[in-house]
Amino acid sequence: MGARGNKLTISMAALAVFLLISGLEAWGQAGGPGNWEFFASPTRNPTEPRWGTYNNIRRQEREAAAARANYCPTSGCVIRLDQLTLTPRRVLRGQPARLSLTYTILTADDIGVPVTISREIFYQGASLGKTSSRNLRTPNGTFEQIVEFTLPPDSKPGTYTLKALISTGYGQDEKSLEFRVD
Repeated sequence: MGARGNKLTISMAALAVFLLISGLEAWGQAGGPGNWEFFASPTRNPTEPRWGTYNNIRRQEREAAAARANYCPTSGCVIRLDQLTLTPRRVLRGQPARLSLTYTILTADDIGVPVTISREIFYQGASLGKTSSRNLRTPNGTFEQIVEFTLPPDSKPGTYTLKALISTGYGQDEKSLEFRVD
């Protein structure tokens, strides 16, 4: 291999290292350590909501979540979207709003399962944007996931609907809420 081949090999190696570092940095900013992979529909249109980064908090270990749900392993899997809240309930255009959802996962074998959480905003029946996150191995327990979003400053005032869906290979649960945009 000549000098040109060596330069090409070094350039390719440098590019690979750069891509690896860039990918890890972007992943860490999206959700931090753990098994979480975050996917968001790219916001290319200025009329779509801008979704922020996600924060996941474990609220209850398996035993506490099982006791609260009166769970018996012989009853199968529990996949439940416990609560969906939005702060503030009257969203100002161009200002961030905080979406919080609490969910519980319980399996008979106490094994981690893949979980996907999707959130979508609708106005007059039309989708304005969707984002989702996927955990490859969610342990048993109760979790809270928090994400901020911002509606564009030129959003129309009125009543909007936010739908959240949690799904696994064992089932799914869904909740929606309406909020006012001023």
